[in-house]
Amino acid sequence: MPHEPLWTPAFVRLVLGQLLQALGYASMLVLPLYLEHLGASRAGIGAIMATGTVGSLVGRPVVGWALDRVGRKPTILVGTLLLALGMAGLGAVDRVGPALWVDRVVFGLGQGALFASYFAFAADVIPAGRRTEGLALFGIAGLLPIALNAVVGRLVADPADLRWLYPAGAACVLASLVALRGVPEPPRPPDEPGGPGALRTLALRGLWPVWLATATFAALVSTFMAFVTVAAQARGVPDPAALWLPYAAGAIGVRLVGARLPDQLGPHNLVAPALGLYVLAYVLASRAGDGAGFELAGACAGAAHGCCFPLLASQVVTRTPARWRGAGVTAFTAVWSVADLGVTPLAGLVADAAGDAALFATWAAGAAVALAAWAALEHGVGGKLRSG
Repeated sequence: MPHEPLWTPAFVRLVLGQLLQALGYASMLVLPLYLEHLGASRAGIGAIMATGTVGSLVGRPVVGWALDRVGRKPTILVGTLLLALGMAGLGAVDRVGPALWVDRVVFGLGQGALFASYFAFAADVIPAGRRTEGLALFGIAGLLPIALNAVVGRLVADPADLRWLYPAGAACVLASLVALRGVPEPPRPPDEPGGPGALRTLALRGLWPVWLATATFAALVSTFMAFVTVAAQARGVPDPAALWLPYAAGAIGVRLVGARLPDQLGPHNLVAPALGLYVLAYVLASRAGDGAGFELAGACAGAAHGCCFPLLASQVVTRTPARWRGAGVTAFTAVWSVADLGVTPLAGLVADAAGDAALFATWAAGAAVALAAWAALEHGVGGKLRSG
């Protein structure tokens, strides 16, 4: 039986919109270098990077409600405007102070809305039988801008000049709205007053293993992205931003080569290898002493990222009733943000107290323990769900 078409006009336009707005998220990977230039400590960098999550979490209940009751496109419009405003505001920041903290909250509001909205919208247009494959390929658009950070690192020799990167990125984010003009708003199922919102979706039993895996994955990603460049710079690597090129290559490569594999084997069967690969990246980063070591760690982390995210997103969509899909995807992104908010500042404190190598080694050990707990929970709850 032939596959249903994936690359429809609506899907292509969503991919283009995702590519343009993802410049906002990807540009944050070099922000720690600018913050260090402003005099922020490791703990300060962790706190500032996590501040955007506060705005993101504050807006999540509204985002979940809006996606299911108002629509995908209106939610994306508001999120895009907020994200562009937050990026443009960074161009005016020249010190660590109130303006920076407020700007990060505005950025987080926009990023949180778009994170949930784009993936919920993509899930609407992807055929159910190709869900993990479609989400994996869709997510490539969000990963491609990560590679641009390697170019930025070569073009911008003085970290002080990074502030001008963000107003330019804001224009690209606004351009994403043009790409969505031809995408029709999907029909919404009838309202169900008793249905769960984004927060109540967290209690759906079949999603418990997914939430644990998501929190573990998010903690690994957020900490790696916040501290690996400054750790590489501290060890004398001349171009620390260059490691984002192998990161992006690993993430995109694994999706291009193996996008169809999860739907054939079952997404839940590949979660453990994907998380295990990210743990390996942390071990490599803890021992890296030169650019090649950090680039290898980046390639492993990127491949893990490219594999794990669509696996988890696909399970959220599959295990959530269609009429609550917006709430389910919003809860998925909220779990990600909670992990980011709780873990990144703590990681900064660990790095200040014990060093970057100790941070990476500690996080690797913690993730290994969480992975064992996920396996037990998935065997019980997930196994009953699949057999039922």
